[in-house]
Amino acid sequence: MSERRGYRGFRAQASGGSVAVPCRRPAASRGAAALRSAVLALAALGAMAGGAWADQYGTAVVEAGGITIIRDGRSLSFQASPQPVAVNELDLVRVREASRMVLKTEDHATITLGANAVFQCEPWQTPSKAGVFRMLFGRFRASIAGLAGNERFNVKTATATIGVKGTEYSLAETSLGNTAVLGIENHVTNSGRDGVDQDVGPNQVSVVIAGNPASPSVSAPDLFKREMGNLNAPNVTSPGARDLPAENSLINAGIVSKDTLDKSKTGGQPPSAPPAPPTPQTPFNIYDAQQQSGLKSGTLNLHQEK
Repeated sequence: MSERRGYRGFRAQASGGSVAVPCRRPAASRGAAALRSAVLALAALGAMAGGAWADQYGTAVVEAGGITIIRDGRSLSFQASPQPVAVNELDLVRVREASRMVLKTEDHATITLGANAVFQCEPWQTPSKAGVFRMLFGRFRASIAGLAGNERFNVKTATATIGVKGTEYSLAETSLGNTAVLGIENHVTNSGRDGVDQDVGPNQVSVVIAGNPASPSVSAPDLFKREMGNLNAPNVTSPGARDLPAENSLINAGIVSKDTLDKSKTGGQPPSAPPAPPTPQTPFNIYDAQQQSGLKSGTLNLHQEK
């Protein structure tokens, strides 16, 4: 059976205002009319509040630098402060240069994200997993505790799906969507497009390159583990954004082949061939255009689904 996150029911909050209740009706009719009037009044107040209807997914504390949240077509900036910031479903969040944030989610995860990380809180589902957190670029370290029964904290990247019951792990995703998962405590699963889970234990690594299955988990090279301890990713527009952390150590350990990595970076063409022409929408130009124009474009997916 598919795992589904338990969504909360309808909620709204409003302060002030009044609701008129029609009189001289049967009790049941008066109650229904009052409910309809209350809903309409709250809807109007929610619209005026600008996004008051959005489900809150978690709270973030900006520990250093700043973050930008794209919400309902608006760009909201927050600087380092101990004051928590609400993060809602459908929000797109970008951690700025030299910045760091900690996100606590409603599905019992504490996620520390480093500089240049980008993620989105948009519900998703595969045949076997479901969740809200979508990692789009960068690195994080996650600690999950307090899940009950069949609850899971699942993460989706452009190429991989990561599932966990209760553990600690770190993840890195390149600007091409290539994904590496490093186990820290207990076990986590990593799967590619085929949906076949690879169990990743402490100090083990599994990677997903382009549309390939997740690699079998093996002991992670020391250089890779050290580099994953640094949560700061390169700027997404830099050449280094296309590389996994300590990528050569993964190649030398036989975890991934250089040919597979090269093909993922050249659109499947041999490395000696001219670079593939850019797609009409590269992974991040949607976000950049949104930042520059301020136009509302609905749900933003920085990676094209692969």
